[in-house]
Parts: sequence; structure tokens; C-alpha cells
Amino acid sequence: MDVWDHDGKLYEVNSYYSVSDYAWEYELVGLTGASGTGPYLSARIPDATPEGGPFTPRPASEVVVSCGGDVPWLILRRFIHLVESSGDIVQDPT
Repeated sequence: MDVWDHDGKLYEVNSYYSVSDYAWEYELVGLTGASGTGPYLSARIPDATPEGGPFTPRPASEVVVSCGGDVPWLILRRFIHLVESSGDIVQDPT
């Protein structure tokens, strides 16, 4: 877990393996807002080897991104950089 600050608003960033989805999940949750919660953003990377062994990411064409609410551009760029730099985004085999 990591907490990012932007323009006085806080965003929690998590990265974990979701056993129920057989996928590595990156998520960003706004901690501040009018209702006490802010925007939500997640990238779910399916596991090519869910039955055993280390996590093996499926190709980028199978990654699912979900979003709710308004995410500031700089926070979105930082989130994308985090996911891309993880090495979990792989290209489709050609």
C-alpha cells in the first residue's frame, strides 16, 4: 500500500494477487472527497498460470481497466507508469 498526495487530496494505491479472479490487481482509491471517498481505478492482469507456479501475466489485450469518478491527469499518469514499470504488461505473441 502506498498513499499519494495531489492538490490536497489523498489516493491509496494497492497491488495484490486476487485469488478469486486469478489476476494481479493494481488499484487506486481516492481517500478524500465530498462523500468521504473519491475516484476508483483498477487494472486487472489475468494470470496465465493460475493453477501453480509464479504469476505469469496474460497479454495486454486481456488486461481489464475499471474506473469510477474523476481521476486527475497527473495521478492517472503516475498510476499508468506504476503498472507499466511493474513488468506485468506484456505484448501479445506474434
